[in-house]
Amino acid sequence: MKASGETNLRFNLRRTYKFLKVLLSNRMAALGVIMLIIAIGAALVAPVLYPGNPQLVKVSGDFAQPGWVAYFPDGYYLSNNMVVVSDPSFANPSALQEWSYNYPQAQGAFLSFAWSPSTPVGPPSGSLQITSNASSSLGVTVSKVFHYPYHGPPSKFQLRAFQIDAQGASVNQPVQVSLFLTRGTEKTYTFWSTNVTNSNQWISPRYLLDSDADQFKLAGGLQPGEPLSLSAAIFSQVNDYTLGVSIHFSGPGRVNLTNLGLVADGTSFGLLGTDSQGSDLFAEVLHGARISLFVGLVSAFLGISLGLIVGLIAGYKTGLTDEALMRFTDMMLVLPALPLLLVLITVLGQNIFNIIILIGFLGWMGFARVIRSQVLSLKVRPFIEAARAAGAGTGRILKVHIFPNVVSLTYVNLALAVPAAILTEAALSFLGLGDPTLISWGQIISNAQAANALKDWWWIIPPGIGIAFVSLTFVLIGYALDEMFNPRLRRRR
Repeated sequence: MKASGETNLRFNLRRTYKFLKVLLSNRMAALGVIMLIIAIGAALVAPVLYPGNPQLVKVSGDFAQPGWVAYFPDGYYLSNNMVVVSDPSFANPSALQEWSYNYPQAQGAFLSFAWSPSTPVGPPSGSLQITSNASSSLGVTVSKVFHYPYHGPPSKFQLRAFQIDAQGASVNQPVQVSLFLTRGTEKTYTFWSTNVTNSNQWISPRYLLDSDADQFKLAGGLQPGEPLSLSAAIFSQVNDYTLGVSIHFSGPGRVNLTNLGLVADGTSFGLLGTDSQGSDLFAEVLHGARISLFVGLVSAFLGISLGLIVGLIAGYKTGLTDEALMRFTDMMLVLPALPLLLVLITVLGQNIFNIIILIGFLGWMGFARVIRSQVLSLKVRPFIEAARAAGAGTGRILKVHIFPNVVSLTYVNLALAVPAAILTEAALSFLGLGDPTLISWGQIISNAQAANALKDWWWIIPPGIGIAFVSLTFVLIGYALDEMFNPRLRRRR
């Protein structure tokens, strides 16, 4: 028995090798297989390069153009992401070296700067601790100079959730704190200023330190309804900027500060830019390959399997069985597939498995009629009559004698059914009826339409190319298989 199993395995491997050799000798099939390997590679590498759902991760400014556009004249005013401070939360003592400390030289003996583990959130964050032993007032500025190298402003910028704790502050001896940004030497923008009178209590601005926030705009000097954005008003030119916080002690005291930094979202990013939420479109396109391949293959397999079963039974079993199956097939054929899909998905729910089942259930009728016609021709042939005379039952005849003679049609139609399933899923996603928890190429185009961004070609064309690429892959393989199995279509070599 073991030797027999090894012989069968060796025979099947040899037959598979010969089949692949003949298949790849066909130019269309070879090209289709190469394209299929590329598509499968993209689907497999997507979760490795971009774990999780990339639509939930903001990587740059909204509607950012592809990064390589900056190398063309149209990209002169584009900007990239900027992170001004490498360790804004002072997680390590070395973070203190990133800042400059300005104070009256004569009062330097009364000041000390140190790293402290004191923080409002706990490790791994820390804080910069500034201690003043002067009995009179004393001012100190903590700042960092950075260069903005782009000719155009960022999409937006945010300051970190700056927090400060003034130990020893009171109504009689308040600590004055100001958070500012200076452009060159010409203008200073003070985004937050307050007198701290509560000791041993972490405080922060009561509004979001975001360039799109209304209160932050007012703090930056923009009036409501101003057409110019705060990003464009501040980062209007290539220049050196200074980010810092000024602290004025009224007497002896100690101040801890943390979360001091600035992040600017660029107007260009990556290979394909970003969507309306600032998510990486290239990552979304890669993730979309997984859904298209999964839906296409599983739906096509389900539809072809149903068509094969119905066609075999209807073709071999004449009379009432054949009549009932064919009339049901005719009824399914005249139903409009896409409107029916829209109704059923709305009722059953926008789940990927519901979509696969419905696409497969509505895609078997044509193949069932093809299989039935072949079975009608096969069942009257002498070898079927001989099998029946030898006592073979219906199941054995269908499995052993008829199915091997229609399996070539199964392979061909399976390959050709995949593009139809992919296009159907893309159409459903474009209409907003795809699975909202998964990324598909149709959903990407639907999101572009919802954001009124159909003019942004880097958002529209790549998923369209992906749909066409995968569909063409299976069309080439399907036509090549048809050419192999149908002698009348074989080319003279």
